[in-house]
Amino acid sequence: MKLYAQNDTKGAISTLKNGGILGVPTETVYGLAVLANNEKAIKKLLDLKERPVDSGKYLTIMLSDVEQMRDFAKVTYRNMNIARHYFPGELTMVLPKAESFKHFYFDNFDKIGIRIPAHDYMLNLIRKSGPLLVTSANPRGEAPCRDAAELKQRMPKVDAAVRGVCGGGLPSTVLDFCSNEPKSLRQGGLLIVRF
Repeated sequence: MKLYAQNDTKGAISTLKNGGILGVPTETVYGLAVLANNEKAIKKLLDLKERPVDSGKYLTIMLSDVEQMRDFAKVTYRNMNIARHYFPGELTMVLPKAESFKHFYFDNFDKIGIRIPAHDYMLNLIRKSGPLLVTSANPRGEAPCRDAAELKQRMPKVDAAVRGVCGGGLPSTVLDFCSNEPKSLRQGGLLIVRF
């Protein structure tokens, strides 16, 4: 497993562009990232996580800007206001997938999970690489790794990792905005009292 310093963005992007899985620090838990437009890398990530497409869980797409959400999801005025308030941040918004968004992985779903991380390294990486599909860095059924060293020990098949400690220990809060009232799917580090 290659290890990159956070100032070596070129190395990290090279791994991603070559279809590799990259371990990344975020403000919540340590994650595994692949380019959102690389089918081979996505299949490789799903195999590593032992997560078949029909498992009921889907990968989160990480973006660097709220306005990009319109390219991937149907967003209402209210949802955009929520996004502008809480992004970047420890929130994953589950939204109806945009009909115009055709994708070999997301075509299996009518929803899409979107997150904009409040982590300078990740935002910079996404701006340079393009959207990433990200999931927690852990073997199935286990707690997420906390840093690159732990990832190297527990998940040696990952191609490369970025040094750095994750921020919280709790994953992002996941809210489903596909019906009239938002539904909590997972309570993470972000507590949202009202909408």
